Amino acid sequence: MLPPVKPPPGFAVRYEPAVPPLEIGGDWYDVLPIGEHRIGIVVGDCVGRGLPAAAIMGQLRSSARALLLTGAQPALLLEQLDAAASLIPDAYCTTVFLAILDTESGILEYSNAGHMPAVLAEPKSGPVLLTDARSVPLAVRRVEPRPEATQVLPPGSTLLLFTDGLVERRYESIDEGLGRVADVVADSVMLPIDAVADAVLSQLAPTGGYDDDVAMVAYRYQHGPLRIETSATPDQLVIVRRQLLSWLQAAEVPDEQAGDIVLVVSEACTNCIEHAYRGQSVGTMLLDVEAADGAIHARVVDSGSWKKPAADPGNGGRGMTLIRAISDEVEIDNSPGGTAIDMTFRLPAED
Repeated sequence: MLPPVKPPPGFAVRYEPAVPPLEIGGDWYDVLPIGEHRIGIVVGDCVGRGLPAAAIMGQLRSSARALLLTGAQPALLLEQLDAAASLIPDAYCTTVFLAILDTESGILEYSNAGHMPAVLAEPKSGPVLLTDARSVPLAVRRVEPRPEATQVLPPGSTLLLFTDGLVERRYESIDEGLGRVADVVADSVMLPIDAVADAVLSQLAPTGGYDDDVAMVAYRYQHGPLRIETSATPDQLVIVRRQLLSWLQAAEVPDEQAGDIVLVVSEACTNCIEHAYRGQSVGTMLLDVEAADGAIHARVVDSGSWKKPAADPGNGGRGMTLIRAISDEVEIDNSPGGTAIDMTFRLPAED
């Protein structure tokens, strides 16, 4: 009852049955593409064992998949899953960690219904447990709304979600088990993601094998380029600025420089909106951003026709003056097929 298909790039998934595997458990995972650059991640654990637990797990997993496709945020999704669980006999007290990941910006939004915290490790610092946004398991009475938290994944970081079978041991606290998981993930952060998943299962396995089933999702975030294609209208500027800032933060660009880059790129987009399609129907603008060779490279492209030659600084207006003043390099290609503005921002050297 687990996904039979290969997970999206960057993910590794594992299901390790208890030894001996006398009864199927209620543990499950899911990794579901739900839109452009957006992945829904679910790891859950139903109470009990055997076919009844498996049946509950199957119903909850199907419900979670259907809800993820609605585009709602994690906290609301868990509230909706609460409603589903309340209608399923014996689904009471199921634990679920539900997250939505933007694979471009590295932004993880999540909510946790009584489940194990996720582990996040990066090459430059020690591992952390994602302990925010915790609330009670499914179908348990509560007064407050489900909480939600956001975590920006640093480039090269590894994220691990898992069920309690990975860490629960007799005569040992959960905190000790969580510490062991965090240490193994931190020690494996330079390995390929499949090797990380294998290392976690092998190094944490008790001598006689796991007493409980283990479901696990691992993800390695590699900061890729950003592409935004949208209509050249003023209402899109706030969306472009927000997505660009999130991407720059994930790329660990210093806050002050990130603000300058957002300002300059916004001016370039404004020029596109004001000049490219004047007197024509609304066209599109394309923003491409990447980090390479110690710099941030941004390009804004339209397919319209500017009223004034963009390459002439004297005709560029205040927007072009600002773009040239803050960017380290600016190149403008103005042709009958459209205009492209290339801007380069050199990053400070690392210590």
